[in-house]
Amino acid sequence: MSLVEVRIQDVAVFADALAPLTPGFTALTGETGSGKSVWITALRLALGDRAEGEPVRAGAEAARVSAVFDDASPTLRERLGSIGIPADELTTLTREVSRAGRGWCRINGALVSQAVLREVGEALAEVTLQGASQRLLQRGRQRDLLDLAAGTGELRDQVRRAVAEWRSATASLDEVRRRQAAGAAEVEAARQLVSDLDDLRLVAGEDEQLAIERLRLRNAGSLAQASAGLRRAAAGDDDSAGAADLLAAAVDGARVLEGVDAGLDALTAEATQLLGQLRELGAAARHHGESIGLDESRLADVEGRLDTLARVRRRHGSVEQALQALAAAGDLLGAREDGGTRLGAAEQAVIATRARAGELALQLSERRRVGARRLEADVERALHLLELPHARLRVILDRRADADGVDAGGAMVRCGPAGVDEVELRLATNRNDAPAALDEGPSGGELSRLVLALSACVSEAASPLLVLDEVDTGIGGETAARVGDLLAATGAQRQVIAVTHRAEIASRATTHLLVRKHDTAVGTVASVEPVDGDRRLAEIARLMSGRVTDAALARAVELRGEAVEILATAPGSTRRRRR
Repeated sequence: MSLVEVRIQDVAVFADALAPLTPGFTALTGETGSGKSVWITALRLALGDRAEGEPVRAGAEAARVSAVFDDASPTLRERLGSIGIPADELTTLTREVSRAGRGWCRINGALVSQAVLREVGEALAEVTLQGASQRLLQRGRQRDLLDLAAGTGELRDQVRRAVAEWRSATASLDEVRRRQAAGAAEVEAARQLVSDLDDLRLVAGEDEQLAIERLRLRNAGSLAQASAGLRRAAAGDDDSAGAADLLAAAVDGARVLEGVDAGLDALTAEATQLLGQLRELGAAARHHGESIGLDESRLADVEGRLDTLARVRRRHGSVEQALQALAAAGDLLGAREDGGTRLGAAEQAVIATRARAGELALQLSERRRVGARRLEADVERALHLLELPHARLRVILDRRADADGVDAGGAMVRCGPAGVDEVELRLATNRNDAPAALDEGPSGGELSRLVLALSACVSEAASPLLVLDEVDTGIGGETAARVGDLLAATGAQRQVIAVTHRAEIASRATTHLLVRKHDTAVGTVASVEPVDGDRRLAEIARLMSGRVTDAALARAVELRGEAVEILATAPGSTRRRRR
């Protein structure tokens, strides 16, 4: 899935800006203060992030942002359907914020809460910004990344199913124990309920069917008369002619003139067809009338049964609820009378399913441990290429004690659908620093480079849009070119948007968006538009020297030539090239 376009209306310096996007790597550039950060902030609003400060442009009443995505994943389509939003070829997220502080969130035009918009937005895009909340900071997301790197998908599914079976067996054991511990009053009430209901032979939906039958029996005379009336009107009887007889006589008279007038011939043919239908109607009405009989005995039986069922409903709410209560009472009495057989079987089921879940969870944990060491090494190599020569990634696997959990080498630990491990990524970027949690130590630029490194090392199906800010902080020259190469390679697998001030990075992009400010009659307004050809070369030249010179233009041409070669050889790259 990919972001198709972003439209920003009355957000800060943007009056009405429409930015088309393509799959692959998109570079977002512009002079300092041109509005690049505002554009990213607006996109975050559409993705459900909190509105901070005063986003509404001066003189406007409300700010509005729409982000349009295509090719939604099956999981997202299912989620949208669960909240009553029909899936479409495009998924449009819209956010409106008024100057008064009120806001509206919509998905495909349907009003949703900000929490739902944020949930869907997180499924569609991963944004890294200084101090901003992001998917990578979520512990569950960190565990998912490790599992992708370690290739544990099938084993994790086995763990999930095994834990579900264990929990189901535990719930069944709790219910058997509850029944075993039932007091004398509860047992007597169950016996009385079985005595009251068992002989009634209740059937789900029986009362509805009997009500229909009673209505028919009560109106048997009227139904028979109505059927006879239809029969007489269509086919007649001994005392009068019906419509079929009258129409047959008219058809015979018309046939005498057959061939004289084409219009009359057509009417005669239509009348002949209707004649057959009338005779069929008369026969059907006669047959239906003969099937209706006034059965007083059956009516009395039906009304008596309905009275009985009415008493059942008054006591239990419905026939179905009565059947459920009867089944529960039977189970309770059975558990009391089977001499502990059910309890023993339930206890054995819990022991077996717990052991199976624990066995699979420990296999998953070992697979993760091996994968964690490999992921650390791969990501560190990528980070070193990104001008973080002392970067160290640590993947921490931890477990929590739980007396009701699974046995992990003599220690009882908690086990959930994702296994026994709690996974945390920690990063150190300086030689003497200890690796710290991602929400404590790294800067926004370092986090952006970590996300880029992870994206290059871990292939994820249906990867969301990746938005990177500050990825080029503190780098230049050859390192910036390597960052651009990595962004281009990542863009072959997932859509990437990166805000950059480096020509080496911007030159590697499939699409180049330029943010500019213009002085207008209503004040300064920003725009965002794709640039190509000479305009793109001029912007790349400006990024290098602050102004467009012949030397800078020549170097821009060289950079674009390098980029075209890299894009052409990037694995999995099938997207359109831009010069």
